[in-house]
Amino acid sequence: MAVITISRQYGCGGEYVAERVAEILGYRLFNKELVKFAAILTGSDENKIKAFDEEQHSTFRSFMSKYFDANMFSDLFKDTDYSPKTLRKIMSEEHEAFFDVYKGSENIVDAESFQEMIKRIINKAAEDMNAVILGRGGVCILEDNIEALHFRLVATMDDRVKWVCMREEMSKKDAYEKIKDTDNRKRKYFKHYFDRSIDDHWMYHGILNLSKLDLTEATHAIVDIAKTKYKI
Repeated sequence: MAVITISRQYGCGGEYVAERVAEILGYRLFNKELVKFAAILTGSDENKIKAFDEEQHSTFRSFMSKYFDANMFSDLFKDTDYSPKTLRKIMSEEHEAFFDVYKGSENIVDAESFQEMIKRIINKAAEDMNAVILGRGGVCILEDNIEALHFRLVATMDDRVKWVCMREEMSKKDAYEKIKDTDNRKRKYFKHYFDRSIDDHWMYHGILNLSKLDLTEATHAIVDIAKTKYKI
């Protein structure tokens, strides 16, 4: 199946590009849904496991969670091979039967288990459907998938500060600090889980500068490459 991963700097408008690429190509977009699906599959509180996601990543917290939770999730991954039928239930919030299966006492999940579940969901999605994966180390998880296209979206700090100020209604100083903090967390997330640098340009088929291209131009650049590769 066709799969596109998009890595982006916080504040460059990458979410919009990913949404439009998925919409134009008719692909399924995976973004924050990945956290929701991982929460469903582990029977965990979504708000609690968000702490392990890339923009909230703390190496110390991830390290310590391994020890706090080590004996509490031995059967967490008992359903290792997800059938297409199971996956379809995950993909649709209308399938209440799926939620019924996981009702009961809350499981406690650690950072490594969370990342393992994200990895399985991404691999299964890439196997079974045409997809756009936004963030979560998709470029590393699918680096050996010859059908995958990998892109990184970047912009200057000034442009990112303007974007965050406008979208989140905060001061330039606060926007700058949030961008620096998020960049740092994402770098640590990549190093912790993949032992790679998120800025390693050799991982990507293309790096698009959104300070030089507008969002529509960047979107169509990715779409055009995808259409050529997948002969759409």
